[in-house]
Amino acid sequence: MKLVSAVIKPKSLPRLQSMLRKADVPGLTVVKAQGFGTEHRSADINNVGLLTERIKIEVALEDDKVDEVIKVICDAVGTNSPHGDGVIFVWDLVSATRIGSE
Repeated sequence: MKLVSAVIKPKSLPRLQSMLRKADVPGLTVVKAQGFGTEHRSADINNVGLLTERIKIEVALEDDKVDEVIKVICDAVGTNSPHGDGVIFVWDLVSATRIGSE
């Protein structure tokens, strides 16, 4: 199994959520986050300590679905911004256990 994580702009979440549901993704975790990336590469002292609002999503799925989900994420959030529209990470998932399930 794999864990696909993506850090995206908040405005992209509604479209991404809808597209993941249509792609029959088994579940989605959404976390509010803050951070900085290429949009703050400048050495401008005014940018020091500046964090931007982001959303982190996580999807656990079978290995054979990873490429499909990455494409859905890119199609849903991509705007061709010069600073990018986010980042996607793919992690090996050793195990997952449902809490309270028999």
